[in-house]
Amino acid sequence: MKLKKLTLLTIISLAVAGTLVACGQTEKEADTSGRTPLTIATWANETEAKEFEDIIASLNENQDQYELTQMVIPSDYYTKIQTMIAGGQAPDLMWLAQEYISAYATNNAIVDLTEGLAAQNQIDMDDFLEGSLNTAMYQGNTYGLPWIGQPFVVYYNKTMFEEQGIDLPTLDWTWNDFKETAKSLTGDDVFGFGTTGNPPLAVFAWGEGGELIDVDRQVLLDSEATVRGLEVANSIINDPEVTMPHAEIQSMGTEQAFLNGAIGMMVGGANDDVERKVEEAGSEFEVGMAIMPSGSEQHVTFNWTASTVISSQTANEEVAMQALLDLTEAMFDWKVPAPVKSKIENITEINPSKAYAIDTILKSAEISRGFNNMPEQNELGTIQWEQLDSIILTNNNGNGNLDLGELARDVAQRFRNILE
Repeated sequence: MKLKKLTLLTIISLAVAGTLVACGQTEKEADTSGRTPLTIATWANETEAKEFEDIIASLNENQDQYELTQMVIPSDYYTKIQTMIAGGQAPDLMWLAQEYISAYATNNAIVDLTEGLAAQNQIDMDDFLEGSLNTAMYQGNTYGLPWIGQPFVVYYNKTMFEEQGIDLPTLDWTWNDFKETAKSLTGDDVFGFGTTGNPPLAVFAWGEGGELIDVDRQVLLDSEATVRGLEVANSIINDPEVTMPHAEIQSMGTEQAFLNGAIGMMVGGANDDVERKVEEAGSEFEVGMAIMPSGSEQHVTFNWTASTVISSQTANEEVAMQALLDLTEAMFDWKVPAPVKSKIENITEINPSKAYAIDTILKSAEISRGFNNMPEQNELGTIQWEQLDSIILTNNNGNGNLDLGELARDVAQRFRNILE
């Protein structure tokens, strides 16, 4: 009973706060001599927030339409954003990871940018990598502009490969090649591979021509192609001659296991600070980067993306749109890899430690994609992690005997119950 009273009190407080904020915005508009005050919410850490402040300061100095302010929310980001939206206090612009776009669009919390983007000529929309821009779209409309498109790649201990006379990965290697390589690396308390969830199991399904859920909301998790992909994943993840057992890698951490030389390969984002961390840890080996292995039907990798969106509660959508375009342009030269073809090579200038792998990064960006996220993604994702991913990653909690067809059918039906 106390919880219900507290919730009601919170709602009332938010409504009052929303009124006060609205009054405050009117006063701020008068104080900025015609400039429209805009706030952008970010989840930036301390270093990123300072770097982003420099971008904002430059934009504020070089135009007279808006005055942009950063609202940093480093923890519980989405909970706080949703609370602000419910209370009528949403920031004018905000960052959203790809899995939230469809839900916010369906709930009319963010602006449909399709017409505005078609009318502008500041940003070449054809320059976006398809695998990045698609994550900001839902039902054919565009709701955000991506500012990063980070493909997943394979990091490997190049020194270990060379010392054991193992061929280095090529741009056209397959999952079978990967497995054989990992098996060759395994021995003497070293495993060829280790994972606590990367790459996502969907990558294996995509490689075999499968999907978990398609763009039309059709559940394909139990299709023949998708199950075949899950079988490829299981054959690698749960082979003790290939991959460190889950309990051990979970305890040590994938990245730490790689730094320690306990595993020869791991999967991460192309801009992860793996090289720097190896150096700082005093690990005496050279890091290599390889493209994600190819499936039998498609060569594909996962793309982690985030976009800037405009809140439906903004008081001046036209000015917010201009700020969005300006910010997006500026961020192409900040966060790497950039989600556009013309800028992705800038990673070698912005992060010189990645210069050795530019060919791998460029190719990975070309074949990268995100999930077909649905408005119900949080619920779907929870079910997938608890009842599919974790079961495979832990080899059925250590019991083995996985019937992947039956498992896929069960989870697929749960998906259908939610979507239908």
